[in-house]
Amino acid sequence: MPFPLIDLHCDTATELFRTKQSLTENRLAVSLRGASVFPSYLQVMAFFTAPELSDEDGWERFLSVRADLLRDPAVTEGRAKCLTALGEELPLVSLLFSIEDARIFAGRIERVEEAYALGIRILTPLWSGVTCIGGSHNTAEGLTDFGKSVIRKALELGMIPDISHASVRSADEIFAMAEESNLPVIASHSNAAAVCPVSRNLDDRQIEKILSSGGIIGLNLYVKFLAQKNNVTSKDVIPHIEHFLSLGASDALCLGCDMDGAELPNDLQTVGELQILAEQLLSRNYPETLVRKIFYENAKSFLRRNLPL
Repeated sequence: MPFPLIDLHCDTATELFRTKQSLTENRLAVSLRGASVFPSYLQVMAFFTAPELSDEDGWERFLSVRADLLRDPAVTEGRAKCLTALGEELPLVSLLFSIEDARIFAGRIERVEEAYALGIRILTPLWSGVTCIGGSHNTAEGLTDFGKSVIRKALELGMIPDISHASVRSADEIFAMAEESNLPVIASHSNAAAVCPVSRNLDDRQIEKILSSGGIIGLNLYVKFLAQKNNVTSKDVIPHIEHFLSLGASDALCLGCDMDGAELPNDLQTVGELQILAEQLLSRNYPETLVRKIFYENAKSFLRRNLPL
């Protein structure tokens, strides 16, 4: 029987808006029909702003995509519950909101509180290049003064900071601010640089900092972050899992698949096919308790601690 599933990152909301499809059944990687194989399912919906949009237009697009998702029949009819906090029991299907690329705050610090009021609970402040927030993974720049103010305000409100896409310097500054507040930092969709050395993956020092902060790490299924070869499959996720576990991440490792935002392995094209990854782990004699942690328990425990009712 498949395990319950919590996934820390997908770009499905933006794709639903762009293609005018429904959450229940669509031609995308993530659908409620596809996820119906899991006993329960929590999906973090990331609101991402396309780089061709200005910061201001990006804010308006975020508002439009969020409104579109809230109008989806699965939400209006109660088949998918939008959450801002977690209790002991979760709905059969639930959605949690994040922002990816906080440049859409556009120098207006009040937008952090507005985003929180609109249900945003995870903040991925950077994506690419240098923005009003600071330097992303493909730069050497750190946070701007505005970016530092955004992170401080997010921490004050209870928004969880996510260093996926951050430069090394920006990530270090986020770690330092979170440590001052005694709060965790996560990487919602990043792999191990020791296995696949690309700038979007985490080096061992960053992994250890996330673990020491009490944060979690979501495995990213983007083929270019898994392996530097052709024909990437679910088997190429295993070395990343083994590396994270070697650093003591058994209670912090989760899934952050990046579906509908990335090219996926040949045998993991839809959310329902994630059970293949579970089967891969079990066939290698990973304990069922560990597989359950990766698929569900670690994320659930973290979110319950940090987004309590």
